[in-house]
Amino acid sequence: MQRKNLIWVGACLLLGMFGVALYFPATALPTHSDFSAIYNTDLALVRRVPIYDLAAVRELVQPLSGVPDANFFLARFPYPPWYALSTFYLGLLPPASAATLWFEINLLLLFLSVYFLTDGWPGRVRLLAFPFALLFLPTLGVLSVGQYDLPVLLGTALILFGLKRENLIGVVGGALLVTFKPHIGGLIFIALFIWLFIQKNHFGRQGIKYILFALLALCVLGFLADPDWIRGYFNLLLNYQGEGNVASCSECINPSILISRWFLGGSFRSAVWIALSLLLVCVGFYFLKRDRFLSSPVVFITAGVLAVLWISPYFYNYDFILLLIPLAFVTEHKPSKLTAALLLLCLLVPYFAIGLYGRAGNIALIFLTFAVSLMFYFQIKALTTRPPAHTMHATK
Repeated sequence: MQRKNLIWVGACLLLGMFGVALYFPATALPTHSDFSAIYNTDLALVRRVPIYDLAAVRELVQPLSGVPDANFFLARFPYPPWYALSTFYLGLLPPASAATLWFEINLLLLFLSVYFLTDGWPGRVRLLAFPFALLFLPTLGVLSVGQYDLPVLLGTALILFGLKRENLIGVVGGALLVTFKPHIGGLIFIALFIWLFIQKNHFGRQGIKYILFALLALCVLGFLADPDWIRGYFNLLLNYQGEGNVASCSECINPSILISRWFLGGSFRSAVWIALSLLLVCVGFYFLKRDRFLSSPVVFITAGVLAVLWISPYFYNYDFILLLIPLAFVTEHKPSKLTAALLLLCLLVPYFAIGLYGRAGNIALIFLTFAVSLMFYFQIKALTTRPPAHTMHATK
């Protein structure tokens, strides 16, 4: 499709999304769930209230919420200001319309992520990847509560696409998107920076330069959202651990928080120390096996994603949507019956586990992460130990 036609299709799609949100809002979407954090932040943004002045934001949005002051809870938005700036238009819409538009945007981000992750795949397999990604249980969790993971998923997909094709726009755009949710995307950003640095070539140097310039531009734009955003944002992060669900991390699911619950009382603080220990273990393992993990940019960045899945202590079941990235690697490099069985398990097991055990069934996602990690490692081991094609032909 020509670029001009693509622009027209994109413009029509966006207009259609706004039209559906305005005239056919989905009232079943929970506007008081996680979505309320970004919606209230955008309300403050469009009404020129500093977004990290929580007292001022509460004073603005509580009367609009219809909830009595004694029962009103202002959900925190612990993300950088450029996330709010990219979604300011939500604050111009009624809650139901804004929630519908946010749902549509997340769907679009999901399908764009799959499109870039499956670049170069056979047509039929690529087509099947779209419904698989949509029906993956963490994806449904992200979409249903209006969570904020999909920019990170799309950003990582763009990074992988850009590195494979040496496309600076993809790499820089992806690097900026993973900063939208720093505690999930930060390690991926660092992995990208390390890869570009160790290449010591023109593309790597250009990538680092443009990423730093673009990040500086985002930081400057952040002052539009809050003139005191640097101090306000970091104060919010420092006090965020005081939130009841954060201090106990009662709904988190990750190896570090599980170890903390089993042996150290379950506090989030102890989980952070365990996460740091796991990070050192991962770094040591990656260094010892560096010949394999440095074999290609896709391997290196995917290994960084798996490190996030294993390490990050503040991790919910919907954050496991990042599993789609190593699953894409596994599917592309070993389209076998074993891979098909693994994909089927990834699709069905979380439904059965949570259906039978409720929230306790979330542990199934950790077992799936373990299985995918093993598949990933043995595949890169096979790829790096396989003799070159000309050698195999000579042997024959």
